[in-house]
Amino acid sequence: MLDLARNHENVVGVTAAMPSGTGIDKLMKEFPNRFWDVAIAEQHAVTSMAAMAKEGFKPFITIYSTFLQRGFDQIIHDVCLLAMPVVFAIDRAGIVGNDGETHQGTFDISYLRFLPNMIVFAPRDNETLDLALKFSYTLDKPCALRYPRGAFIHTPFEAKPFELGKAQLLKEGSSNKLFIGYGAGVGRAFKTELLHEENIAILDLRFVKPLDVEMLRELSGKYNDWYIFSDSQKQGGVASAILEFLNEEKLCVSVTSFEYEDSFIYHGDTKKVEESLGLLPEQLVKKI
Repeated sequence: MLDLARNHENVVGVTAAMPSGTGIDKLMKEFPNRFWDVAIAEQHAVTSMAAMAKEGFKPFITIYSTFLQRGFDQIIHDVCLLAMPVVFAIDRAGIVGNDGETHQGTFDISYLRFLPNMIVFAPRDNETLDLALKFSYTLDKPCALRYPRGAFIHTPFEAKPFELGKAQLLKEGSSNKLFIGYGAGVGRAFKTELLHEENIAILDLRFVKPLDVEMLRELSGKYNDWYIFSDSQKQGGVASAILEFLNEEKLCVSVTSFEYEDSFIYHGDTKKVEESLGLLPEQLVKKI
């Protein structure tokens, strides 16, 4: 973000009472006239940045997933309806551990995916997060990218620049199974594949909206047993998007989702919470 702000004078940004948590405090210090903390006023954060976008600025809204819910109406009417090129940099996506039950970042994919004009994508690691932010600057429509509270799981795959609506096939497989990861879910898919006795293909979906329909269509002819890895709610989530596509295309593929079930997630240590949900790689291998 600092690199973008130094290279592009139209880059501005806001946070809602979480400057140090999101890291935007560094930008506020270097560019006090371009980055702001509006305190606990998420609705104002969204609307003010929509106004900035209308005047030719490129706004970045750095916000926790759970707090973005408070600005939902403004996302629809002030950003998406007008197709303002606002970037939602969504922190604390997925399980947040000791931040508490109210802070679990589970719903953002579900409530952003159905909004017209919204582009929804995610990086899988630190390198692709950098590429995702650079890519977001080039978009002329609203977009949202998400990343976890803790560290990404490292993967050995090449970090390629983002292309709108394009997934990245990380490795081919020799079985009929395909692991589809989204965001931090790619790391979990990778660790699960390492523990599995079969050689399984791994796809970094990258975009949940728009989907890479050409890639998915091609892979449906090679692999017919798909497993979805994403730190998000199952209802309306990544698997839902893929199932909608498969239904429209009349493609016969079995889809198993390892997203969160229809319940609120308890407070607790991240690994223990994931274990309680059966989402640790060693647990997922047994399920598969």
